[in-house]
Amino acid sequence: MIASLRYEWRRISTIRSTWILLAAAVALSGGFGLLYSFLLGADLSGDQSGGQPAEFTMTLVEGITQSAGNLLVLVILSTIAAQAIGQDYRHGTIRVTLTEFPNRTTVFLSKIIIALAAITVGFILSVVLSGVILSAGGNTMPGSEDAVGSIVRAWLYVLGFCLIAFALTAITRVLALGVVIPLVLAAVLEPLISALVSSYVEWLPDALPFAAGTSFIAGTDVARSGLVFAAWTFGLAAVAYVMFTRRDA
Repeated sequence: MIASLRYEWRRISTIRSTWILLAAAVALSGGFGLLYSFLLGADLSGDQSGGQPAEFTMTLVEGITQSAGNLLVLVILSTIAAQAIGQDYRHGTIRVTLTEFPNRTTVFLSKIIIALAAITVGFILSVVLSGVILSAGGNTMPGSEDAVGSIVRAWLYVLGFCLIAFALTAITRVLALGVVIPLVLAAVLEPLISALVSSYVEWLPDALPFAAGTSFIAGTDVARSGLVFAAWTFGLAAVAYVMFTRRDA
């Protein structure tokens, strides 16, 4: 297992795109932090006739989680997870990897562990940068328990989102699909499904993976939404594991 982890670390750390993606994710989260800081400092109370909101309010921890856990940031970080297995299929190196490490379970877990570790580093840097930017705007932090809980939930959601991207890439063996499918589901299909069927099947929107994940971050019915999101995440990961260990390379 240790040798496999070292191999995956060398692979992910020597690929230039890994560092570019991490830097892009951190920079983008900082950009969202600047945007929220600007909105918090702007005078939005002047034009009421145009329907403009009188006040834009956001706590520091909300700004941090919405900056570091923004969908665009998630897509960038999930690309790292998708590359962990997708590049092997794309460049035909999966057979070399499995020849060096015949135990497919070890290879599968090593890829997940190293990819999620790199993503965690990116998330931490995003949180720190967003926090510094938003703190400079004079925003106040709620109770430490709420703050830590919110950030931990955002981190778990980021890991889950990226694990879904990894699983879909392993299932389809196409790196692009592993990145695009979660994006389309979260940004287009789930909101569309919720709008169309929520009045007929009230429970369905709450059973969708990314809608549940968003509720989990927001602290809305944490147990239910967390379980729904975890079920989708680990369910897809289990399917990916079975297919990875049983299909021909």
